[in-house]
Amino acid sequence: MNVFDILDHEHQMIAPALRAAQAYALRMAHPGASVEPAAQELIGFFNKFVSQCHQVKEYHLFICLLQKGRSYVIAPIASLHAEHSRLARMTESLDAAWQWGVDGHAGACELVAGYFTDYAALMDAHILKEDRFYRVTESILETADHLELGAAFDRLEQETLGADRYKDYGKWTYRVAV
Repeated sequence: MNVFDILDHEHQMIAPALRAAQAYALRMAHPGASVEPAAQELIGFFNKFVSQCHQVKEYHLFICLLQKGRSYVIAPIASLHAEHSRLARMTESLDAAWQWGVDGHAGACELVAGYFTDYAALMDAHILKEDRFYRVTESILETADHLELGAAFDRLEQETLGADRYKDYGKWTYRVAV
């Protein structure tokens, strides 16, 4: 698989998690709702897989390699990077709001529901933007770039997720979707 196939596959893994976030948001948005324990797994996925692995692949590996000597790709990269930063901050806030809900604070579930809704909406739009960006930039990378990035992606997965955790997340997102 080339790097674009890998990133696209990860977007397909993220999509069911976003649908699950929206479903949790609907259930948790009502006054008096309680935190749903299964939603914590979803927050962990957004933090570990999306923020610490997938988005690092996109920005710190792929995009940094792409922009070397190519000033014509800087503007879209700045926009994508700003969205990555915003999504990471939202994940941190979601995790904090979740913990607040676990501690029994009134209104925490509604806050978690809002973060789930906002995160899913931003991530959906972000993925569409990236998919278009990948199609435009695919021809820019050389075969050696794909090989270098593929090896870097593998190292990052091992360092961030550990052995087989990538496959576990793939199975988990399938279960979330069913």
